[in-house]
Amino acid sequence: MPESDIDRPLKRVLVLAYYFPPMGLSGVQRVAKFVKYLPQCGWQPVVLTTHPGGYFAYDEGLLEEVRGAGIPIIRTRSLDPTQVYQKKATVALPDEKRRRTLSTLSQWLFVPDNKVGWWPFAVQKGKWLHQKRPFDLIFSSAPPYTAHLVGAWLQKKLEIPLLLDFRDDWVGNPRHVYPTAIHRILSSSMERWAMGRAQSAYTINHVIQKSLADRSPNTPVHLLSQGYDAEDFKVTPHHKEEGRLRFVYSGIFYDAQTPDYFLRALALVLNKLPQLRPKMEAVFVGLLPDKSRQLASDLGVEDVIQYVGYVPHEEAVAYQRSADVLWMTIGTRPGAEGISTSKLFEYFGASRPILALVPPGAAREALKQHGAAYLAAPEDVEEIASVLVTIVNAWLEKKLPSPNTEYLTTFDREHLTAELAAYFDAAYAAFKK
Repeated sequence: MPESDIDRPLKRVLVLAYYFPPMGLSGVQRVAKFVKYLPQCGWQPVVLTTHPGGYFAYDEGLLEEVRGAGIPIIRTRSLDPTQVYQKKATVALPDEKRRRTLSTLSQWLFVPDNKVGWWPFAVQKGKWLHQKRPFDLIFSSAPPYTAHLVGAWLQKKLEIPLLLDFRDDWVGNPRHVYPTAIHRILSSSMERWAMGRAQSAYTINHVIQKSLADRSPNTPVHLLSQGYDAEDFKVTPHHKEEGRLRFVYSGIFYDAQTPDYFLRALALVLNKLPQLRPKMEAVFVGLLPDKSRQLASDLGVEDVIQYVGYVPHEEAVAYQRSADVLWMTIGTRPGAEGISTSKLFEYFGASRPILALVPPGAAREALKQHGAAYLAAPEDVEEIASVLVTIVNAWLEKKLPSPNTEYLTTFDREHLTAELAAYFDAAYAAFKK
């Protein structure tokens, strides 16, 4: 912040985020990092979220990081399926078949999503907070898209600017199934209403940006990428045995994202070149489906696999930093071109070579500029195996490539938050005219 701004009072922004620490996994980090850095850009965030119920993973370290930055966090009740569990209950990640069944049932019963029961509590609390000390702006992040409905309703009542953040598409979300035409019409109507009340919207890649802009041409939609926090990567790398090529996957698998094709390719390489077995290891940091563990056993590759399980973000980053090669997958499915996971940009922060099993689209285009990416079709076992051999040979010759540092620094969370704050400033100034 310029010296001339140091003594100026910070403008206040109400941040609506259902998913927020201590909830873990990648979905919480975008907002958590934005609010961490917003005060140095002239904005004081107040986070409005929910009391966490049942969730797949929790990370107290992320919560302490936000608290350490002095960010007020206000929590409300919510009437949604996660609340049937005890407070902060860790629930098992369902297998893919059960996940899809539950998701379909949820999409039948709830519009726009199963967090709609948060809406009345969040609206009431938002109005109360504004009465105590007025806000200058509202910023909501989705999914869940209920957050945008809360934001739009509060904008209508409080008459201050609203900005919408899309980590995924809404009506065009490839992972969302509309059981009937009525469901789609209702969601489309809600999206139009929220976008109509917003001064602008932000999203993570060009594919989603175009999709939103085509449906809401009167609301500016800006690109504001996912990113990484450089502060996180100052941790000491996790211990690694010398003389072994370490592949690391950090995160979870769901929908079309599966480790099975990587495991099959790994088995293919080790069967053809058994002399590589003592030189390779694959580390899974996060939640691995039981059926994939069984597949690894059936393929005879369990001896080169290390299952870490879910760990706090700081420890996950330490594993990422210990990798010779990080790997990720998106999977092939309709709409996959618009998926660019937050994991990809977290990997950028680790500054390691990346094996990416991704289809054409936003993620592949970002990786082409990375400078040290090995690309393969997500479900082509032969191609993945061939790329694995290429990586092994480069490692043996000590010729693994280095990423393009200049490109990677554009995704630093501190830099991205400054961009967001500039949009806040512009929206605030325009609304005041």
